[in-house]
Amino acid sequence: MKDIPIVIQLSKDESDTFNKFIRHTRNKFIRSSQIIVDEIFELRPFLKEKLFNEKEVSKVINSLRTEVWEEFLKDEVEFNAAVMKDLHKILETPQEILNALVENRIIESERDELVESIKEICGEYAGRVFPYLYQLSLSNTQSRRSRAGKTFEAIIYKIYTLLNYDFDSQGKVGRKIFDDVGLGKKVDSVLPSIENFKERRNKTIIGTMKTSLRERWQEVAEEIERTKIPEIHLLTVDEDISESKAAEMSKHNIVVVVYDWIANNEKLKDKRNIVSFEEYFFEEIPAMLNFWKV
Repeated sequence: MKDIPIVIQLSKDESDTFNKFIRHTRNKFIRSSQIIVDEIFELRPFLKEKLFNEKEVSKVINSLRTEVWEEFLKDEVEFNAAVMKDLHKILETPQEILNALVENRIIESERDELVESIKEICGEYAGRVFPYLYQLSLSNTQSRRSRAGKTFEAIIYKIYTLLNYDFDSQGKVGRKIFDDVGLGKKVDSVLPSIENFKERRNKTIIGTMKTSLRERWQEVAEEIERTKIPEIHLLTVDEDISESKAAEMSKHNIVVVVYDWIANNEKLKDKRNIVSFEEYFFEEIPAMLNFWKV
């Protein structure tokens, strides 16, 4: 009977190899947020109707975030299965564990015994390769943390595109272009363009996106102070915005763009620096773009 290897933690070589394999497999199985958003709009033409005619931007953004996240989780299931299926092919220790388990439990088993053996093998294999599962879990946690922000950005950029609004984003033109005009990584986009920003910065919309505010809005305030830009539009899906926080952000020339039910609730509806997605897309942006029409 073969001895079954016991793994307490991964060696550096195995860890590096496994991480590289995880990254490769993730890129293969998990679609980007932008791809998923594009696919959803292709499959659901009525979403464009809601945007153009009904102007229900807040509802569209809210529902899209849920749907894109669900699609991402489906991709993640396929990704996890692919990683675990091929684990023994790329790393020697899982291969040794699997071979030993199969040889010890499967040989000369009858049908009923075979079923029980398979169950035992699956359970014991999962337990013995747990350090690999743990590393995979850490990778998934890190991926999920960045995913929410990327999904929100993808939705906003898709709406810009559908409404034919010109914009430059760091992902579109590169971070260096933003750095060259003094805009740091806290700024996600400029409407209509960086070139327009160079000509007349107070006639552009400088945007940043955060799914949650907490104390992170202070980073935006610091960016305004550093770059000397007149104001910044902070787009967020955070629904926990107090009157005091709204007032403090107003002092720093931060215009907060939120769901319409947040902008129009009793405690915030009189705050001039709190605007709905509807106002932002169909009033503030068109007013600014009119300046550049010749």
